[in-house]
Amino acid sequence: MSHKRLILQAFLMLVSLMVAYGTLIAQNAIPSETKVMEPIPTESRRLSLETAGAFVNDGFRIRDGEWSGKLSGGAPLILQVTLFAGENYWFVAASQANRIPLRITVYDATGKPVKGLTWHDPFQEKGERSGSRSAAGIVPNQSGKYYVGIEFVENSATQNGPIDFSMVYCYK
Repeated sequence: MSHKRLILQAFLMLVSLMVAYGTLIAQNAIPSETKVMEPIPTESRRLSLETAGAFVNDGFRIRDGEWSGKLSGGAPLILQVTLFAGENYWFVAASQANRIPLRITVYDATGKPVKGLTWHDPFQEKGERSGSRSAAGIVPNQSGKYYVGIEFVENSATQNGPIDFSMVYCYK
């Protein structure tokens, strides 16, 4: 081997060791309470994925990704999605809050509600199952941007304050 080639290999080895050592130092320099933690699955997420599983049995695929947060009464949370014409979609929302009806409405790009199917868990309304679950199914006529509104329907059983929710959607 030539002298220049040996020097180049030694230099590259030294640089890789410095990078590895620097990474090790940086990882240990961050206090443990500020390290990013993996998200902990919530009961709302579990309920939405469990409900979406029924659509998987009918040939649907659950889209990677999900939305979760808190819903407050009187103000729907609006999410933007891109949908394709002729595909079947089901949006599934769930909350760990008991007997609080969730409403999912899909809007086209102009803000008009899209006609489709809705599903509400009949067992939750009777108090036979914990949590709240709802779904809305559509088949868009046009590809493009759509908006999904999710809210809880206020009634005498509605608790004060926001409720946790999780939403996923399926397609085929």
